[in-house]
Amino acid sequence: MGDIATIDRQVYVANEGDRRAPAVSVRYLGAGVRREERLSFEVASDWCEAHRVRTSEDNGRTWSGWESVEGTGTTDNGMAWELIPFATCHDPVSGRTLRFLFLRHLFGAGAEAIQEHFRTGKQTMFDHNYWQMSADDGRTWSEPAQLCFEDGPVLGVSDTPTQEQLETNQMYGGYDAIPTREGTIIYPSAGVPYLLREGGAEERVDGVRCFIGRWDEYAQTYSWEVSEPIAVPHSISGRGLAEPTIAELTDGRLFLEMRGSTVAIEPEWKGQTTAPGRRWFSVSEDGGRTWSPVTDLRYGTGEQFYSPSTFSKLLRHSRTGKLYWVGNITPEPPDGNLPRHPLQIAEVDEAGPSLRKDTVTVIDDYYPDTDGPQLQLSNYCMFEDRETGDIEMYMTRYGENAEHWLIANAYKYTIRLL
Repeated sequence: MGDIATIDRQVYVANEGDRRAPAVSVRYLGAGVRREERLSFEVASDWCEAHRVRTSEDNGRTWSGWESVEGTGTTDNGMAWELIPFATCHDPVSGRTLRFLFLRHLFGAGAEAIQEHFRTGKQTMFDHNYWQMSADDGRTWSEPAQLCFEDGPVLGVSDTPTQEQLETNQMYGGYDAIPTREGTIIYPSAGVPYLLREGGAEERVDGVRCFIGRWDEYAQTYSWEVSEPIAVPHSISGRGLAEPTIAELTDGRLFLEMRGSTVAIEPEWKGQTTAPGRRWFSVSEDGGRTWSPVTDLRYGTGEQFYSPSTFSKLLRHSRTGKLYWVGNITPEPPDGNLPRHPLQIAEVDEAGPSLRKDTVTVIDDYYPDTDGPQLQLSNYCMFEDRETGDIEMYMTRYGENAEHWLIANAYKYTIRLL
């Protein structure tokens, strides 16, 4: 079998020749074709400025004017913070649109504090998750409420945080939330601290928990249940499990796919990861409450494949009915996050689940004649156009210019399934 899609790529927001890379995210609000687009400019790794938003009532044909939004700031006690919408989904049970927010507080200036963490392993960042809902397709929202998996003081999004608030209910969040046939909303969240006990040894790892929301018609709000933790030792993933993507399989099971890493940040764990770069997954047969042991995602033939520590995406297409996986598959073992190319799409064999090897199709790749050697094809948002059935993807090709990785354009990809 050959390629399963045709790919069209065009510049969507051009870089202006400086070290400020445009970053674009687009999403539907509600069950119709109302869209929201967010634009910011990345000025350092994981740190963006000049956040703005606009909306479209006609599926992107026309847009409102840009409005600035507060994406970063400083608390009264001098901590830097950033607040970013991560996942959005529409619930057919309640008719509400749910949005999940990521809030990060940092000791020190934002960009510098992030780099200090990755350089030294010192905890300079404290992450928390929130949810809110809208009954009018995102025109107005309820107050954000914190998602919690443990007892402790609640941290409001506008609070000046205490150390106890910072250290309670820490989690990074996920980019996916889905409604299920059971009538629930599932939101997987990563970066959840967990004390893993195996073979008489203990180690603190970052795992994943799923939040299971159910609409309460009487209270006109959601009640939230929390799954058991999903985790692996540092020998499997040096940075724990991160950036989960989730889908409901045709037989009703939930398929959770996650990012791992061949390297560790914490000094005490460096050099102790022995597993090569893989994609990791778990399956739930009870609506997301309990999960199978984590194992590596493979081709349906049983063959293993390599993948760097990068984001991936599961997407079910309304017209083909098939489930698709998008991510990076590399021919050689990766080293941590690199290389972040090529980027591929493949059909999921839901009986496994596994990837159908004969459907792996390249969306974009590194071209040495034009691209910088540190090209990253890994930071994107994607969804199905509800009118055309095309898959839209928005991705900044960080590193495409050899002079500096932030001299990069944001592109729109149109993926037409064959």
